[in-house]
Amino acid sequence: MNPLEKLETRRYLTVDLLIGIAISGLMILYSQNFTLVGIVDAIFVAAVILFFIGWILFVSNQNLFDLLIYGVKSFWNGVAGKQNKKSYIEHLETKTMVKKSVYRAMWLSALIVAGVDMVLYGIYKLLEAGIIG
Repeated sequence: MNPLEKLETRRYLTVDLLIGIAISGLMILYSQNFTLVGIVDAIFVAAVILFFIGWILFVSNQNLFDLLIYGVKSFWNGVAGKQNKKSYIEHLETKTMVKKSVYRAMWLSALIVAGVDMVLYGIYKLLEAGIIG
């Protein structure tokens, strides 16, 4: 990885971590559960959301759903009496791809958030067992 890609990945990672923090905060506010269990749950939801957004971007890059989407669009254009402007092959050739660093940073931030969540969950279990606190 060249230095420019590393800088780009760090920037995406920072943004994704901030998104994870925002999702966690919104989940805490939504659930109105300000206990340690509520915080652990909210952070877990943020990690899952970050992972699945990265997964959807990856799947989109692999053109997994493009044929299905193109077919449905063709069907409804046919019902409306229109034709598609591009063939399926032209659609694939002109499709803009998501950079690998975007979804890799999403996955890495999901791992970081999940790691923080596991540490907090461990602390919760230790508190619950009476080992600490």
